[in-house]
Amino acid sequence: MAALLALAGCGFHLREQAQLPASLKRLHLEIADPGSLLYRDLPDALTRAGAQVEESAGSGIATLRIPVSSLAPEALSVGASARVREYTMRYKVEIEAVDAEGKTVLPRQAIELSRDYTFDETQVLGVAAQEDELRRQLQRDMVQAILRRLAALGRAD
Repeated sequence: MAALLALAGCGFHLREQAQLPASLKRLHLEIADPGSLLYRDLPDALTRAGAQVEESAGSGIATLRIPVSSLAPEALSVGASARVREYTMRYKVEIEAVDAEGKTVLPRQAIELSRDYTFDETQVLGVAAQEDELRRQLQRDMVQAILRRLAALGRAD
């Protein structure tokens, strides 16, 4: 009970579901890579945030463009045996939002996320599983980052 009172007293509260501004309630999504996880996960998250995701652009429909979406490992450090020991998984997305009247409400901007991990050549299968889990975590985090950027537009009005 004391812990709950302490949390309440310090101003802590759980993060609520992002709420999109009214200008983005009807939204068409344009993603450059239709095979990406973002293409699969973002429409559901937008719907949960109060948007109606439309199949095609049209009158009265805002557009969220994602022309760049890349998720790839990069070498971070090399060991004494000239083999890569550490990697960083980098996820970069560029977004831009245009309201139903064609006015840019979110100028094109990049969101970058990364996670580091080590490579143990004796545990190759474990590293592959670790990399897959990092990809899933970064995907979830990226969807939330995009939603927070869009929700912030409503607070700026």
